[in-house]
Amino acid sequence: MAVLRSQRQVSKTEFENTFSVLFRQTREYTLSIPRRRQRWLCTEVNRHMNAAYRAVIEVGEFFCSNKAQRIAHKKHMAAEAIEHLLALEKPLAVMWNIQRFETDKMARWVELISKEISLLCSIAECEERSGIMILDWQVIHSANFLQNMSDLHRYTHSKVAGAKSAYDSTEGELLISAVDDAWYCLLKANQKVPTTRKEYEKRRDNISKAIMRIREMQRYLLSYFNLMHYSERVINEWSLLLTTELKLLFAIQKSDKSRFESLT
Repeated sequence: MAVLRSQRQVSKTEFENTFSVLFRQTREYTLSIPRRRQRWLCTEVNRHMNAAYRAVIEVGEFFCSNKAQRIAHKKHMAAEAIEHLLALEKPLAVMWNIQRFETDKMARWVELISKEISLLCSIAECEERSGIMILDWQVIHSANFLQNMSDLHRYTHSKVAGAKSAYDSTEGELLISAVDDAWYCLLKANQKVPTTRKEYEKRRDNISKAIMRIREMQRYLLSYFNLMHYSERVINEWSLLLTTELKLLFAIQKSDKSRFESLT
């Protein structure tokens, strides 16, 4: 990282150049997504990237004759860009699972994001922020509740992407929102084995939210099945993935309580 260590400042254009590379790579990846899936997989990624881009440009171009106000504004915009980059974690976790991204592609993408965040933290004069998690396929495949949730996530996206677009803004959006939330909550729940009461409560809350969102899916699916007139095979496959996931999560809740309830 080209940092002027003697002055403890980021070189004038490095954060802009790094962001340009990140922006181009993000665009290449999102454009490779099939057009019918782009609404569900790219909208949030593009929204946060565009907002971060505007903030980064303002950090570099903003001018005010009052030096103190100018510095304060640049710090504020750098912090805003950081928040948008960190907010990419969930939509990227969704995209990577649906598109089955290879680990090295995810790693390259996250490396650029992390580098940009580090450069912006120097400008904002804030503590370094933790990076974005990468999907660990080995862990996902070895944990039944994550593997089944991954399958439910992908199955739901495939059916909504293949459904009539007239329902995209109603049942389609409700289903995608619910399944994306459940997937992300379970990824967060499985990030770390709890060693403190606070960590256990965080894991418990994420699992509880995932259960709530999957239960909501049951209601949305009843309407969707009637609208789309799916075959019995599709209805059974989809329903089995959903009910299996609920059973797995209820079992984990019970197991977690006996394992972690005594933590302080």
